[in-house]
Amino acid sequence: MKIYSPLFIALRVVVYSLLMFGIAEGIFYDAAHPLGESYFSEATFTEIAQEVILFILFGIYLFLGFKWKEIQAVSNIVSLFFLISFFREFNFLAFSWVYPSLIALAIIIWLVIRDFKKIKSATIHFFSLPASSWLSSGFLITYIFSRLMGRSKFWRLMYHDESYRLAKAATEEGIELAGDTLMLIGAIEFLIYYFVAKKTNSDR
Repeated sequence: MKIYSPLFIALRVVVYSLLMFGIAEGIFYDAAHPLGESYFSEATFTEIAQEVILFILFGIYLFLGFKWKEIQAVSNIVSLFFLISFFREFNFLAFSWVYPSLIALAIIIWLVIRDFKKIKSATIHFFSLPASSWLSSGFLITYIFSRLMGRSKFWRLMYHDESYRLAKAATEEGIELAGDTLMLIGAIEFLIYYFVAKKTNSDR
């Protein structure tokens, strides 16, 4: 099946739509079944899903870094970025998340130095693929838009007491999970492209 055939595109649209529906229902469940007095705490579907997706993203891009030489220099860095983001999700454990993050950051710096001559061509190849648009969109939503929507001063414009915190948490965490899901879709698209291209080359 060709990667851009109408049938394969339609199938992916259905699967991705179901995925987005699933995370929306998960967020709804967290709102309907709070853990005691806490909404969207660390043990909820929303938070756990964020952690799981970030770890999956780390694994996928690490795999692509090993297997796909043309994008290796970028994919390795992207994988470690998601590993740091995964560690950051455990910020409730005081500063214990900082130390493994610093190790991952040191590895990123080492990779940049080691692969400096390859980064330009790898970047061009990486971002020339349509899958990178999913990654970029999800990145902007998770790391920028969700943070801006989670500003307390924004919610205080509409609420005159502390009741704004629930709406703030639902919006910020929900948007963040949606962005993570878009980045997961991007990673899946990278995998599809890799395996289809590999099969095409092996058939020649």
